[in-house]
Amino acid sequence: MRIVGVIRRAAMLITAALLLVSVSSEAVKAETLTEKIAKEGKLTIGIHNRWPWGVKNEEGTVSGVHPDVLKAVVEPLGVKEVDFVVMEWGALIPSLMSRRIDAVASGMNITPERCKQVSFSEPFMATGDAAIVKAGNPLNIHNYADLAKNSEVRIGDARGASTTESAIASGVSRDQIELFQDYNELVSALLADRVDAILMTSGTALGILNDPNVKGIERAAPFTGRIMEDGQEELGYSAIAFRPEDADFRDRFNESLAARKSDGTVWEKLSSYGFAKAELAGEKITAESLCQGNYR
Repeated sequence: MRIVGVIRRAAMLITAALLLVSVSSEAVKAETLTEKIAKEGKLTIGIHNRWPWGVKNEEGTVSGVHPDVLKAVVEPLGVKEVDFVVMEWGALIPSLMSRRIDAVASGMNITPERCKQVSFSEPFMATGDAAIVKAGNPLNIHNYADLAKNSEVRIGDARGASTTESAIASGVSRDQIELFQDYNELVSALLADRVDAILMTSGTALGILNDPNVKGIERAAPFTGRIMEDGQEELGYSAIAFRPEDADFRDRFNESLAARKSDGTVWEKLSSYGFAKAELAGEKITAESLCQGNYR
């Protein structure tokens, strides 16, 4: 009987410990980003190590248009330290949702599908799609229509990239597109003749071709992306991605972002990486409109 009592008491202690862990875990989960910043003054941000979007060098210094804009916007909000974590493109949103990072600042475009998962800030960049091909553009590729009319063209794209959706919506067969984990794999596939063209936004294309070690490929110029019903080319509007439960901080971020747009800070950051004035997102396009009913 004494042994049974000991076992019962041990079981009760284990149960209590498990409940305590569970309660503590729920408390951590319930902490909002606003509360975390008030307590720690720190943000952890995901980037995918691609110039000009966001790059971390061997010394740990981070540069890139999205990290630069983010730092300028969050400083007035009480953020004293920003830690940038490098990860693969396809891991950015899963890492955000699992709370490994607090936000994504890496050239991510707002799309209705992504809006089902994350809460976007207002956009501050508007860029078009681009294609990189072998030097000389041997297949004479200049738009999605050129890709759609030739089913033999092998296309590469990054897993989770918005350009995949745009290509398919423009008539490109899904069977033509092979998805890769990141842009390093895409470039390697093009150089190895596994694909004939690789898709990305114009900014990412600029970053790839900025690397002096990459030779034998070029940007398909000109290149026209998806044409919408109004006859205008579809542009990708990029922003900072937060978790839906941190929408209150997202709203504060938007207020600070508007002020940084107004005083010229955002344009200063964009122009320093070679972007044109036309690639600064205007005020008429909002995250809510781009999310098409999925705004969170």
